[in-house]
Amino acid sequence: MEIFMPHLPPSLDKGTLPQEILWAIEDGEAIRNKSFFSCFSEKYSFVKSDISACRFDTCSLAGADFSGTIFNNVVFKDCDLSSSSFNNSFFGRTVFLGCRLMGARFSSSGFNNVLFEDCTASYGNFTSCHIEKTILRQSRFVDAVFTEASFKQTELEECDLTGADFMHVGLKGCDFTSSMISGAYFEPLNLRGAIFSPEQAVMLIRNLGVIIKE
Repeated sequence: MEIFMPHLPPSLDKGTLPQEILWAIEDGEAIRNKSFFSCFSEKYSFVKSDISACRFDTCSLAGADFSGTIFNNVVFKDCDLSSSSFNNSFFGRTVFLGCRLMGARFSSSGFNNVLFEDCTASYGNFTSCHIEKTILRQSRFVDAVFTEASFKQTELEECDLTGADFMHVGLKGCDFTSSMISGAYFEPLNLRGAIFSPEQAVMLIRNLGVIIKE
């Protein structure tokens, strides 16, 4: 599946955190065409920001609050976003590359044309998210929660989904064959149309309490 990648200007103005975003929020303005490099802004509140055509490289934003923020054409590369809050946000044409997202919260957020690659998002909370045209690639979502999320045109490529919670999630068309799903929680009625390897299918049947006689 191909998705639309972020479209950024050839050159971006160097931005500073957290002052620039806080000033923009105060003035009711969007943050556009900025490059933030090696910025340290942990536990700051950037609630209801509008961030477009920006790059965040090797920034430490652990514990920051971006709840209700709109992200369009944004790149996060090698950033620490652990325990950050993105609840009720929207991500369009956004990529997370090599980012730490341990315990990050995305509840009730929307994703459209989004890529997670080589990320660690274990214990992340994606409850009630609308996830569309999104690729989860070679990333760790150990014990992540996707309860009541919706998946549409979403690809899972070589991800570690050990212990992840997919209860009350329609999984039609989702291909889990290249991913690790040991200990993941699935609702039997919502497995219809999902794709698993023979070995994974046997494991799922056993988890339902079915005894397989060899």
